[in-house]
Amino acid sequence: MAREQKVEKPRQDWPLLLNANKIIGSRLRDSFSTEMNTMFAKKILTGAVAALLVLPMAGCSLFSTPDTHEPAELQDFKELVAAKVSWTADVGENSGYLVPVVTENAVYAAGEDRLYRLDQTNGQKVWEVEAGGRITAGVGTDGMHLALVTDKGEVEVYDAEGRFQWRAPLSAETQVAPLVGQNLVVVKTADTRITAFDLITGERRWHYQGQAPALTLQAYNQLTWSPAGVLAGQANGRLLALSLDGKTVFDAVIGQAKGITEVERLIDVVGRPWVDQQLMCAAAFQGQLVCMNSMNGQLAWTAKVDAVTGPVADSQLVYVVDDQSYVHAFNRANGREAWVNRDLQYRTVSAPIRIGATIAVADYEGYITMMNPSNGQVIARTRVDGAVRAPAAQFGYGAVFQTVDGEVAYVLQEPLED
Repeated sequence: MAREQKVEKPRQDWPLLLNANKIIGSRLRDSFSTEMNTMFAKKILTGAVAALLVLPMAGCSLFSTPDTHEPAELQDFKELVAAKVSWTADVGENSGYLVPVVTENAVYAAGEDRLYRLDQTNGQKVWEVEAGGRITAGVGTDGMHLALVTDKGEVEVYDAEGRFQWRAPLSAETQVAPLVGQNLVVVKTADTRITAFDLITGERRWHYQGQAPALTLQAYNQLTWSPAGVLAGQANGRLLALSLDGKTVFDAVIGQAKGITEVERLIDVVGRPWVDQQLMCAAAFQGQLVCMNSMNGQLAWTAKVDAVTGPVADSQLVYVVDDQSYVHAFNRANGREAWVNRDLQYRTVSAPIRIGATIAVADYEGYITMMNPSNGQVIARTRVDGAVRAPAAQFGYGAVFQTVDGEVAYVLQEPLED
């Protein structure tokens, strides 16, 4: 039986840096020359990325000003299903770009400097190990091996029981979780280099050096596997496929730079590309959503959207979030827009994920909102402890979320109780 659900007014305690990028862009365009743009951006440059200018997309008070957009207040809605937090675990605060992973018999998550194995049934800690530094990227897994990256600029690999295997130096820092499988550990670093290591020995097998524009977003993105091999979104708006021996299979244009200033020309491919047996999709900031045939790489369709998350698809639709936190759904057969949900405007929502029969997103206050996939209407909501920035991990009929405050939560969709 449906019932009306009331919501409390959201707290304004987590600045939205997605909007701050627009503030930066406006101020740079209005007040600085291109040369001054570069000088200003260098002041916010972080550590090891000496040649790469990076604008963060979430979670920093540096750009909190009265011009920042106010996030929408959550509205009342008719609850049609129940959103339930099945279990939680505390793994410690983190940058917000750490992602949990789920295998056949475990959930793995990383905290500030520790790697954890959690029991799938109740979230209890099975073991924890201390990494060789503060963890900046992870977790990657093939089910038998685990990989992460530390602030010492090293990739570390452990077995499924937490036993250390090897570590290797990287060319730069990264917040992209390593890709593990095919006897490889593949790491994409902030200098646009993609490096593959032997899964067993840690020996470097190959590397690919990409080209970086003058200014890029510090947006969450992730490598994934495709029929072609390694699939990687690039900061220059291109989707790159590399074979298992590091050869370029294809290099597709997802976004094309426009405008005069470097901010206007931001076209980073964002999030994780989506790949299934029929379709391969990727999205670019200030660009478009592009879907191709997974088998032959032929263009299927494109749709204009200023995406800030990677796309997610089901049998009918492809979902993506734009720079105003609108959730879009496109027909996967032809790319026509099916619906747009604007209820969460400027709430800095995470990448969509299927939870049961719903499509769900999480926001900067930890609210997880479930929508009807057929029309985008909100039908359930629950809350976890802290902002969610990184994508959740699919697990059964639910999903595992990780917050910046260190909570790992398993969220389910269930029928309403009478």
